[in-house]
Amino acid sequence: MTLDELKATHAFQGRTDLLLRPQPELDARDIVRGVRDEDWVAEHTTGRPLHTGISYMLVSMECLIGAAYTRQATAAGLTGQPEPLVGRVACRYRDWRIGFASSWAQRWVDRHFALDYTLKSLEKVLDGAARHAVRQARVVLKDAAYQVLGDMIAAIEAYDLERPGQEEALSAWIEAALEERAGMLRGQMATTVTEVGRHLPGDHAATLAREHGRWASARGRELINAGESCA
Repeated sequence: MTLDELKATHAFQGRTDLLLRPQPELDARDIVRGVRDEDWVAEHTTGRPLHTGISYMLVSMECLIGAAYTRQATAAGLTGQPEPLVGRVACRYRDWRIGFASSWAQRWVDRHFALDYTLKSLEKVLDGAARHAVRQARVVLKDAAYQVLGDMIAAIEAYDLERPGQEEALSAWIEAALEERAGMLRGQMATTVTEVGRHLPGDHAATLAREHGRWASARGRELINAGESCA
């Protein structure tokens, strides 16, 4: 991936004309015609950014052992040793700046994974106002992740691709940006979880409160799947 492609991805995820309200009265042919009509799209859009519908923001593609994508990366000279413990092959990015951003992005994902997955699990077993409230709590996390991606792009643009050796400075910039976002997110989630809890049955509210407490008190950014090989 190039920086221009990464910036295009960020812009695409911010578009508000891609998520449409359900149209159960229309058949597939009418919908296919409709999405090609700007006026029809404007009439039926939800107005929500695309990133609010992405299951897990900021997750990087991995080179899984035996995958077709991995074979392409190998042919490009970008892969290293297999990591059997997690079923993947070590890889590097052609753009070293994006590689650093990817590493920090995964730390962000892993830092918030348990809370997000708790919310996702509750969403699956709830309905009505309770389910909607939980869904909106997940959107708070998605919004923060989208902002983090923008922060990282801004950091990347400050460093020259053709001048390696700036890894430490770029890493420090991204870490500081993520820490600032995490601080803002803690305040947002405290308010959000309190509001969501009003809509949940007692046992579900207790589960969410317990997991939110763990999340709010954590300060580390360790990778979930950073284990070493069995050897």
